[in-house]
Amino acid sequence: MNWLTPRSHFPPEDEKGRLLSYDKYNLLYEGRHEAVWGDLWDLADIEDNIDVVSTFFARIYNGKKLPMNWFKVVTSVYSDMVVGEPPRLMNPDGQTELDGIVERSDLSVVLYNACNNFIQFGNAIMKVRFVGTGSEPGSIIENIDPSIWFPVVNPDNVNEYVAHVLAWKFKEQIGSSVASLLRTEVHTAGAIDNHLYWMNGDEISHEVELNISSKYINVPKHIETGVPYPLVFVVSNIKKRNDVYGISDYDSIENLVKELETRIIKVSSILDIHSRPAMTGPSSMLTTDMETGEETMRMNGRFFAVNKDEDKPEYITWDGKLDSSFQEMDRLVSMIYAVTDLNPAAIGDFSGGAVASGSALRRLLLRTISHCNRIRVRFDQVLKRAIKAASILDVNGRIKDANVVELSIISWQDGLPSDDLENSMIEQTRANSGLTSRSSAIMRLDGCTREEADEEMERIKREAPLPQQWAKPVPMSGQDISNASKQGGIEKAPLMPDIVSTLKDIGYFKINSG
Repeated sequence: MNWLTPRSHFPPEDEKGRLLSYDKYNLLYEGRHEAVWGDLWDLADIEDNIDVVSTFFARIYNGKKLPMNWFKVVTSVYSDMVVGEPPRLMNPDGQTELDGIVERSDLSVVLYNACNNFIQFGNAIMKVRFVGTGSEPGSIIENIDPSIWFPVVNPDNVNEYVAHVLAWKFKEQIGSSVASLLRTEVHTAGAIDNHLYWMNGDEISHEVELNISSKYINVPKHIETGVPYPLVFVVSNIKKRNDVYGISDYDSIENLVKELETRIIKVSSILDIHSRPAMTGPSSMLTTDMETGEETMRMNGRFFAVNKDEDKPEYITWDGKLDSSFQEMDRLVSMIYAVTDLNPAAIGDFSGGAVASGSALRRLLLRTISHCNRIRVRFDQVLKRAIKAASILDVNGRIKDANVVELSIISWQDGLPSDDLENSMIEQTRANSGLTSRSSAIMRLDGCTREEADEEMERIKREAPLPQQWAKPVPMSGQDISNASKQGGIEKAPLMPDIVSTLKDIGYFKINSG
């Protein structure tokens, strides 16, 4: 952390490349691709040869924009499938505390934004803090912009974080001047150290007291958290060897998307150029301007006299031979799907045919689902640690009914539409074959707890009582069975195709041969 000293620059020199890449990824996500790719559209190759093109189609650079925002599509699809359907968090010993953390944090939104950052920037940063004032005091989990995160790692193991520095600049009116200040939070195991620095441009001048800023009057310089690890939690994407930061998913498709957009814009420009009709015909169609001597075509009449040896006027038709361009675009789209593990069905493209069932959709999205599972694995343990840290802060802060919550399992959802008919048939088959209980089947179908499933079972028993018990039969022959059945002496079993074979199977009597 030697960069947090006077006469040092912020941000540190070796971090500027990462921060610039974050700015680029943000522009790509927003669809402002022309600000990233300076050579996205250029007609210089045809303007040099065709005067009409350069005059008629002269326009400022970036006058035509056709952003194919695959970056936002990829981010949204994976975020929707990973955390669009919030995970189920259950802890019998601390459900009240757990529900309080989830509600105060608005955890579903926090996880969605963190997943966006994970895909877009390669790193998702979450922080736990205690809010002791307000209508609902307690700890919260919040998403942090990765651009203000500066980790300190063990040089022998870059995956081991020694400390996390959160640092950001802001301006504030202090006295008669507007001061540029640098605010930092240094998170270590069990403690947080808060600092404020006076800035001269990008250079740190000196450290000042926190209370000179109206926003940090009541912020202590040192805080003991009581948590045995830092309150900053990092979820990193796949990393390069010996690198601290994860790789953005945008890196693998940036050049593909740029080539796709360039090709589409070029084709669109060519079609624009040739959308103005051109004619050919005899020279008698031209008239000479007496002042300028320029020959122009006479279009004020609909009839042109054509001599015997002259060609009749006609429009020039143009064949751009653009099939190869469209084939290249199709190949580029296929490569984007392959690189991102996306299937067209994931974005609602069922041009290959309708999906027959939920299991068929899952087989179709096998690679996409596997990619989502890899993201969930990286979030799972981090979220458990963050929730435990939040519960420890609540216990230390003496929040009512607070206790330490240690989650063993997080029930992540797949984000895919549920095929209720198919799921019901599966659960019915498992229950009838004795492979599961009806209570467990209700839990899986309705997504409820064991207590809620048991209550549902009781309601089912009250509303739909079991069929009446069979009367104890008297041994008789097959003919006697038929007669007794006609007289109402034996009740037929509901939904049974053959009452005789049913009674035989359960062993109440034996049927005489013949």
